[in-house]
Amino acid sequence: MDALVKDYMRKKIETVSPDDSILSAIELMVESDQGSVVVLDEGDRVIGIFTERDVLRRYMVPQSTFLHLKVSEVMSSPVHTVSKDMKVSEVLEIMNEKHIRRLPVVDKGGKMIGFISWRELFAKIPRDAL
Repeated sequence: MDALVKDYMRKKIETVSPDDSILSAIELMVESDQGSVVVLDEGDRVIGIFTERDVLRRYMVPQSTFLHLKVSEVMSSPVHTVSKDMKVSEVLEIMNEKHIRRLPVVDKGGKMIGFISWRELFAKIPRDAL
């Protein structure tokens, strides 16, 4: 498959800062019907990802404490990223090898420009390519 990431990525993605509360990140995920939010530094560079899995891993912490933790205390980091000019086949290999479903798309300076997930890929892959 010679398709490129830029043809499949979403340009709008929900993001949070590392200092945001877990509660605000969860609220954003629910409002946007997304399973994750990307964590960006002040320069819009990807420094982490906060996922449903991160919530589940910390679920046993008392809720009154958990919801007020900072995203930086729970997020997954470092994050695998891809460029918009990568082949979709390479992205699928990364997702399969690393057991991940979502990847931020970054420019040459490491700034986030979009997001690609298995959902976008499988929704747009031509049926005759499968």
